[in-house]
Amino acid sequence: MKNLRGFYYLVLTALITVVMILIYAAVQQTYRTGLNDPQIQMATDISLKINQGRSIESYFAEDPTDITKSLSPFIVFYDAQGRPIRSNAFLDGKMPQVPPGVFETFTNDVEHRISWQPRRGVRMAMVIIKTNASPVQFVAAGRSMIEVEERIHQMSVMVFFAWMICMGIIVFSAAYSYFMKAKKILPKTT
Repeated sequence: MKNLRGFYYLVLTALITVVMILIYAAVQQTYRTGLNDPQIQMATDISLKINQGRSIESYFAEDPTDITKSLSPFIVFYDAQGRPIRSNAFLDGKMPQVPPGVFETFTNDVEHRISWQPRRGVRMAMVIIKTNASPVQFVAAGRSMIEVEERIHQMSVMVFFAWMICMGIIVFSAAYSYFMKAKKILPKTT
């Protein structure tokens, strides 16, 4: 009976841990995949318009933004070799250049969704779509991940503290149960 009670607390601990991991994973994935939504729309719409013959210059009326500081979405057009042709953003004074391997992985794929970290403290969620409009072969739309990563961190802390509270309740319950059982077994002293 004693071993069965220990097994019960072990199973309860495992179940709570699994539930907390599932909560974390579900919310984290919802945050992260939702981060791509504006870029999917931007890259898809721009790719369709470019394939229909729209000029690439019509997308660059504004001054370029610095992706290390801005939360604004940005676009970059790349040629067949993956070199940037035109962009409404810059990184260290240059157009954003994702690693060439990203473009090499496009075989029959039309779209790739990536997380890109050009340097420490700068992370971008990017959607890259292959087009058929020369000289533009790839349309990339991206934006900073900083706000979503902050939300994920806050959620991680909340889930961890909730798990710790649950573990505290289990430990208290086990200790209380043990002492109550021990109290009934020990002879009374007068």
